[in-house]
Amino acid sequence: MSYDLMIFDPAGPPSDRLGFLNWYAEVARMGDGKLTSDPATTGPALQAWYRDMIKEFPAVNGPDATGSADMDNVKRTEYRFGEKALFASFQWEASRHALRQAGKVARRHNVGLFDVSGETGAVWGPTAKGFYALTHRNE
Repeated sequence: MSYDLMIFDPAGPPSDRLGFLNWYAEVARMGDGKLTSDPATTGPALQAWYRDMIKEFPAVNGPDATGSADMDNVKRTEYRFGEKALFASFQWEASRHALRQAGKVARRHNVGLFDVSGETGAVWGPTAKGFYALTHRNE
């Protein structure tokens, strides 16, 4: 079992909760195109997020995968890429730190963040006024 986050292009999904969840389900089922382990398949801002994240949460798949010597590293992460979103699967032991770091990096690169495995399913993203804020969550 993993702790999952989705990082997305904020221009991709609808802004309302139901629309967002429907969009997420379509993307997660690969309706947004084939999910791959190649970061080149996603947009520049998402690639920048990924490049910053792998510095602390190394990839276990794709072109940047670390060797088997890192198998005991609880920060090792599986990344999957689509055109408008990427998925990061962390180990539960690293979940709190992963969410904090992912949020910090998402703000830096102005991309959205969906806490897929979190209790409230919170979604954050850039606002029209230039802030980074909670967009919606389960009530």
